[in-house]
Amino acid sequence: MSNIDFLIKRGEAYFSEGLYDSAIENYGKAIAAGDQNAQLYCLRAKAYLAKAWEAAGRAPSGEEAYDKWLAAFGRKPELQLALADALRAVALDPKNSEAWYGLGMIQIDKGCWAQAIEAFDKCLELVPEDSEAMYWRALAFDELGDTPRALQTLGDIMAVTDECSEAYYMRSQIYTAEGRYDEAVQDISRAIALDPEAPEYYLQRGKVLSYISEKPEGAARLAEAVADLSEALRLDPACAEAYNWRSLAYLQAGDDKRELKDLNSLIKLEPANAEAYKRRYDCQAAC
Repeated sequence: MSNIDFLIKRGEAYFSEGLYDSAIENYGKAIAAGDQNAQLYCLRAKAYLAKAWEAAGRAPSGEEAYDKWLAAFGRKPELQLALADALRAVALDPKNSEAWYGLGMIQIDKGCWAQAIEAFDKCLELVPEDSEAMYWRALAFDELGDTPRALQTLGDIMAVTDECSEAYYMRSQIYTAEGRYDEAVQDISRAIALDPEAPEYYLQRGKVLSYISEKPEGAARLAEAVADLSEALRLDPACAEAYNWRSLAYLQAGDDKRELKDLNSLIKLEPANAEAYKRRYDCQAAC
């Protein structure tokens, strides 16, 4: 085994252990030793990206707080270094689909939706049935507000495979935003059937059922919403958004004690959530 091969293998071992700085160091030494392989730049970009995500921590649930968190994440220096490596990789090997996919993912994390679509288009030219590239391409279209092309891309995924739970999840979210609640429930139920251990899927169905329960003819669905939100919390006890939505369901049901308990849990997870404090004050006044 050559010294460069050893550095790459050691870098991969460090990466698998979550030691991203050590992985980056070893990949850098391999590059400095003369290895200008596109795949090596892909590996280092992946390590930079993993380091950025580790430092970012869990995203907050509130829309305003999340937007600030995402903007700060997009400015992280590791993300810029990952982008530089990904651009170098596609320049060295324009036929490398993994390099284009990696570039697209970095552009997604930077919130550069049009550039992400360009990268995923290149990836799909090389691997037309790459369902993961199609998924992220659909997400980028959705973020740009191009709902028809997002739905079309999700349909393309389902034509390739009927086992992509993420595609059904995203389409359910789009249908929810459009007020197409019955179709949203169908899609998220399909996602749950494919991956029953994903807490975000139960959260999504709980949210849709909560919307349905607000209609006079849908009041009976509130208990189902609570059950789904509870399952989301069983799978992910630190899911602040699930506590928020379940507290709203308890508010709708007139269950002040359970609402207050969930608001306390929400505030413990997100002590800067001003809306949660306001709602807790109102709930305590009502108890």
